[in-house]
Amino acid sequence: MKIVGKSVVRVDAKSKASGELQYCDDMAFSGLHAVIIRSSIACGEILSIMYDENFDFSEFTIVDYKDIEGENRNPILLDDQPFLVEKHVRFIGEPILLLAHTSKEFLREARKHITIEYREDEPLLKLEKSFAKKKIIFGDDNIYKHIALSRGEKVSQNLLALEKTYETSHQEQLYLEPQSMLAFYRESGIKIVGSMQCPFYVESSLESLTGEKIEVEQAPTGGAFGGKEDYPSLMAAYVYLLSKKAKKDVKLVLSRSEDIAYTPKRHPAKITLKSNFDESGKIHSLEAKILLDGGAYATLSPVVLARIVLHIAGFYEIGFIDVDAYALATNTPPNGAFRGFGAPQALFAIERHLDDIARAVGISSSEVREINLPTQETKTLTDVTIKEYKNVRNIFQRARERSDFDVKYAHKEPYKGIGMALFMHGGGFVGLGEQDLASEVLLVLNAKGILEIKIGSTEMGQGAMTVLPQIVAEVLGVESSLVFYMPPNTKTSADSGPTVSSRTVMVVGGLLKEAAQKFKDVLGVYEGVDAYKKRVKEYLQTEKRREFRVRYKKPEHINWDEDKFYGNGYSAYSLGCYVAEVEVDRVDFGVKVTNFYAINDVGEIVNPTLAEGQVEGGVTQGIGYALYEQLVYENGAIKNPHISNYVTPMAADLNKIEIEFLNTHESSKGLGELPVDGVAPAILNAVSYALDIECDSLPLTPERLEKLCR
Repeated sequence: MKIVGKSVVRVDAKSKASGELQYCDDMAFSGLHAVIIRSSIACGEILSIMYDENFDFSEFTIVDYKDIEGENRNPILLDDQPFLVEKHVRFIGEPILLLAHTSKEFLREARKHITIEYREDEPLLKLEKSFAKKKIIFGDDNIYKHIALSRGEKVSQNLLALEKTYETSHQEQLYLEPQSMLAFYRESGIKIVGSMQCPFYVESSLESLTGEKIEVEQAPTGGAFGGKEDYPSLMAAYVYLLSKKAKKDVKLVLSRSEDIAYTPKRHPAKITLKSNFDESGKIHSLEAKILLDGGAYATLSPVVLARIVLHIAGFYEIGFIDVDAYALATNTPPNGAFRGFGAPQALFAIERHLDDIARAVGISSSEVREINLPTQETKTLTDVTIKEYKNVRNIFQRARERSDFDVKYAHKEPYKGIGMALFMHGGGFVGLGEQDLASEVLLVLNAKGILEIKIGSTEMGQGAMTVLPQIVAEVLGVESSLVFYMPPNTKTSADSGPTVSSRTVMVVGGLLKEAAQKFKDVLGVYEGVDAYKKRVKEYLQTEKRREFRVRYKKPEHINWDEDKFYGNGYSAYSLGCYVAEVEVDRVDFGVKVTNFYAINDVGEIVNPTLAEGQVEGGVTQGIGYALYEQLVYENGAIKNPHISNYVTPMAADLNKIEIEFLNTHESSKGLGELPVDGVAPAILNAVSYALDIECDSLPLTPERLEKLCR
């Protein structure tokens, strides 16, 4: 029975469409509502906190840092971020106090009767000033992470040179459901239930806070896109602290404006590329200087920087590559994970640079890419070859053919343009990250003969609870309805690692295949679904073993030296070649994407409909990143934290996206992040070609485009 490759209907489709599915804020609740009292300055010290004597706070539960019994540090990478401010404030909106009460109205009123007095310092708000050490706010140099490496020998004599700087901006995840968390109080222990990507990350954070393991369960999650990777650890800490002090259930749901204003965003980056190339457009050397804005705390910035470095040279054959990369501190809200995780910034720079080289030597966008395509012997920046090189030329040629790129490029029409981006995305954690995670999956045969998937990998809208049962069912030769995905719970589920880095199908799905095979082996020989059900019934009567576990083992070809930043950065790469056609309004300078072609190479497709949905969603987010989405900061504060003034693409802004998947006979690779990576450079390459200008900053709003055309 073939299950993988079929568009099985989403398991959660009916409950979501009908409104039956209960998210955090829908769940039955009779406890306390919570709010966060945040800093109003970007940098300084708290001098005093004053409670209005004429306001009755007796029925409120109030928590500050002194209520933390364990470590007041959220454990991520550098462990530099406190759960609650003790004295020093580092960004506008940093949590200082927690309040809880049965009435939301009383909480709103209570805010007005709390006064925090500060000694305010001048904040460090600009990336360039942080790099220049105009003020030190972290360590002795403002650097969260520095990566410097070179490969090859530089050749510049008798070559042309080009140096350009490319800038990318913040981007808001804008998940449908805001950050939400519940604490259920019991004398035996508090249970945390919430909207999250990584339950075991939350468990680890709470263990730092409390010194003990707290049960954590993922609630139905209305979107995440990376924005619910690390921030739910803070949310969980807040409801836990309030619940423990009040001895009651506590709910914390951020308003949309609060969520936009204070939660992590995509990192802004400033990337300067200097290349040497010959008259044919062949690149012989590439030097990159990368500045990444981490915000007030490191959070995930060091590993975002690592991914930027590993993607900065694209998939091209370049003899000499030199990279000098920095993740830096500023007094702005911390930046964190967002779909793509650094790759969109890097690929925007290198793909725009390829078009700038083409412009310099007078050849087309496709010609400059073709002459720089890799061979199977090409070495990456980290001095290894990768197996996906054999597929690069094929996907490049297919995109040219499907979009009729060369013909359209040669027959240019006024205010219309076509652009291309050829790119890749490394799946899973960088280097030995997967080995360090040591992910485990668990299949449990229940008394009814249903095989339960009990893992930490979460469903957050991407379809995990549908495709993972498909993978298991395929091994067993049965319909996927006989395999059930259980809500992740740290007390009962295996830690399969975080739901990030496009690893769910590629890594966790692979482990589930092995676990399913273990179960199949103990069942013995059977043919067909009826025989399977009969054999399972017999097994339940005669055998005691109900659990089947598999733990991740590092593939032999993965070798990585973190100190030297050398080796196989990823176990597999997904490929994409995207083509955008645009038309520019000659009056208001608005850009319309009129056609879009998304050619993908991600191996075997488990569920074609869901896979196409991933591409459509990623392309839409990429169009927003390229043309619409702009967070406006003033003195460290976001000035447009509302859906009404944070502009995103609407249905009317989108045309049909032509989607194609290649090499589906190969093993499945990551798909979740790839579709957002190449959209912005393809669009800005198209606009640059249409108007014969150089568009090097995101987003390309009509106002910015009008200035470029003056």
